[in-house]
Amino acid sequence: MIQPRAKGATANGIPKGKSSLRAYEMIRQRILRLELPPGADLDESTLVKELGVSRTPVREALIRLSAEGLVVLLPNRGARVASIEINNMRQYFEAIDLCQRAVTRWAAVRHDPGQLSMIEDHAGTFEEAAARGDADAMIEANKNFHVAIAQCCGNSYVAATYERLLTEGLRVSRVAFSDDHTGDDSLADHLKRVIDEHRRMIDLIAAGDADGAEALARDHARLGRERTIYNLSRMESGGVAIATFD
Repeated sequence: MIQPRAKGATANGIPKGKSSLRAYEMIRQRILRLELPPGADLDESTLVKELGVSRTPVREALIRLSAEGLVVLLPNRGARVASIEINNMRQYFEAIDLCQRAVTRWAAVRHDPGQLSMIEDHAGTFEEAAARGDADAMIEANKNFHVAIAQCCGNSYVAATYERLLTEGLRVSRVAFSDDHTGDDSLADHLKRVIDEHRRMIDLIAAGDADGAEALARDHARLGRERTIYNLSRMESGGVAIATFD
């Protein structure tokens, strides 16, 4: 005897809301790990089979990922993973530098003391992930750390723009927090510096030192930029190294 489907459940028995979240998280993880490379076509039928969900959760997940800048929806043609345009990297780093300096400076003079614990928690999560060598957890914790600072800046428009940039740059962050493709042995030193700068950033915000916080935010953005460019220059495709930026 066929049992009736529970109200609000999908064909596989997973509640609709949870099914959409599961699809979103799995597709997002594959994109951030570069298992779904930039520019790759995303076939709904294939994703439905691989994820074990219906089409609706997959479509909802792709729409959400499109809003985050990780997926491009194509009219009448499905979707594809958003590309990473090397030629646009300069503009991206300029935007990150500007927003990071602004939100960190304003957080120093506008934060509520009770908000500092949230920033500290994310800094601690990053340190734990770094100790494990967990690149996936590091890029998420690093994003959450800076988003928490932005939430203290007192300007929701700038904070939202900054968060969007951070989300779009998660794959770039993976290049900075991983040696998967480079065989590089300097990752530990880089992580120590990131952790030190996170701690000092918290101290400067807590002290209300706007000038110091902004200066460190600028240096921190430069650290990430230089690390990313360094790693990109060591990655090879078809035996041809990717050139560095001027």
